[in-house]
Amino acid sequence: MLSSLLVISLLTQADAVAEKSAAERAALAAEKAAEAAAKAAEAAQRIADRVAPPLPPAAPAAAPTAGAWAGTAGLGLSLLGGNTQTITLTGNVGLDKKWEVWTLGIRATGAYGVTNPDTTENSMTEAQTVARRAGATVRGDRSFGGIVAAFALGGFEFDHVKNIESRSFGEAGASFTIFNEKVEDLEKLFFRLDAALRGGYETRFTYFPTPGPVRTPAVAILAPRVAGTFRWALNKNFRISEDFEVLINTLPPIAGRFLINSNTKLNARITESVSLALGFLINIDTQPPAANLRPFDYALTAGAEAAF
Repeated sequence: MLSSLLVISLLTQADAVAEKSAAERAALAAEKAAEAAAKAAEAAQRIADRVAPPLPPAAPAAAPTAGAWAGTAGLGLSLLGGNTQTITLTGNVGLDKKWEVWTLGIRATGAYGVTNPDTTENSMTEAQTVARRAGATVRGDRSFGGIVAAFALGGFEFDHVKNIESRSFGEAGASFTIFNEKVEDLEKLFFRLDAALRGGYETRFTYFPTPGPVRTPAVAILAPRVAGTFRWALNKNFRISEDFEVLINTLPPIAGRFLINSNTKLNARITESVSLALGFLINIDTQPPAANLRPFDYALTAGAEAAF
């Protein structure tokens, strides 16, 4: 009996060793098969790369480009004859360029006019200059959400009839777009308000009728400024626009001086890019450079404007 049990034990251990050896051989064979498959995949990839090389990486997306310059140029002329002869020429140019959140605007205006109040044969009256002024501004806006924007502006102007030899200025502030309604490419309604602080320097000289110095040859400017721009298109052929500004100087000797400017315009389109323009301009200076000057000027102008 003991010998039988010994034989059975030996046979069982032999079977276990054989099973273990078979499992080890199977694991080794699977490992070798996996290595062979990996090598085959690498070889296939090398062959594929040689036949069809991988595509180059995609180029980064292009940054937004700026829009083209857009603007208007206008010219006006008035001529009176008979007992008085008067000729007045006015001009204006406006340019704008827009980026994603930035806008650059350039404006320039000018006027020149002469008159001869007496045209009789024996008259010795010389022609008088009734308008000699010009100005230009450059403005940059940075929009925040399309409603609020911060802006900076710089400019230069003169008005020799009003004894202003030169006026240079700069300002910074914020603008608020109240209305900006568009129908396709037509701007139906636009209204923007500006609130800013302006600083500058004004020099003065008497040009007419006799050149000479003035009592206060130069003044500094520090003035809060409120301005508005309004445009309303009745349809694609008729548009009304209004630009106004109010400044209050705070520095002596002209503290409390108000400058109020308003320019109302009606445009009637006659071609795709040309329109007839009728304008009414008002300028008010509550403390003009000379005592003999009136505090207000106004002008009614007619001309043509071209958009480009």
